[in-house]
Amino acid sequence: MRRLFWVGVGVTITVVVIRRGKRLVAQYAPEAVVDRAERTAQDLGHRAETFVGAFRSEFTTARARREAELTAALLAEGQPDPDDVRASGLRASTVRPGRSAVGRHASVPRDVEAEIAADEAELGYSF
Repeated sequence: MRRLFWVGVGVTITVVVIRRGKRLVAQYAPEAVVDRAERTAQDLGHRAETFVGAFRSEFTTARARREAELTAALLAEGQPDPDDVRASGLRASTVRPGRSAVGRHASVPRDVEAEIAADEAELGYSF
């Protein structure tokens, strides 16, 4: 019975504290303060959205520019651009500087192992 009494006292105190706390918050938080906080939060959200959009567009542009720089730096003189090779549907190894795409590589499709063996024989070394 003692435990039940103390549980009842705890519940009563909790209810009283919550009701008085709500009354106190309502007294010190006028609508103007709430409205101002709401406008500030909306403005902050709008600015964050604008920043993220601008960052994304600048990052995409910078990434594309840097990718083009790296691709240009890594290509040997006379080597075709990898995007052009992919677009034509030919493998990069079938089009070599000074040679045309028409020939034994383009006309006769071979399996990968035979092509590797031919490249190793031509180069004179293997990995």
